[in-house]
Amino acid sequence: MKEEILTYNTPCSEEILRQINQYEFKRLWENNLYKNNKNLLGGIVTLIFAIVFFLTEDYGFSGVFSGFAIATIINYISYYSSYRKNKKKFQEIIDKEISNFKINSKDVIWEFTPTHFGFKNYKSEYKFIWEEITYCILDDKYLYITASSFLNFILDKANIDEINLNKTIQYLESKSQFKEI
Repeated sequence: MKEEILTYNTPCSEEILRQINQYEFKRLWENNLYKNNKNLLGGIVTLIFAIVFFLTEDYGFSGVFSGFAIATIINYISYYSSYRKNKKKFQEIIDKEISNFKINSKDVIWEFTPTHFGFKNYKSEYKFIWEEITYCILDDKYLYITASSFLNFILDKANIDEINLNKTIQYLESKSQFKEI
């Protein structure tokens, strides 16, 4: 029996591109921001201990706790500053990508064959053998495909019908590896 070749043309739209990229940015930074906020809370608690020791005139412990508190707070500020800078840079990249995409408006082509996974948009074309592919489903909204551990492709489920989506998931189940993110 010959395996079916699945090929989809999904529309490129500014809304979908922004939505997918903002989702990816949030997914990557949200956990780190949560940890950073927990570190700040720890720094504040340490600062309270430093104040208590200072008031009891135990300057040695007060100095140690003050040092930890100051280092934690500086680390928090540095990390938050980095986040804001990266978010701004990310928005600039997305805006540039959208302007390029408006100039070269072409559909994205997704290809699932017995030998490879292919992806083509207005600026690049990729083909990967199945051993390099992992996938997962994010928030029941996106099919997240990773190739060679460094390239990510996100297929919005809204872009394909339910039958083709199920065929695609079956294809990925049989050819690639499921990996949780």
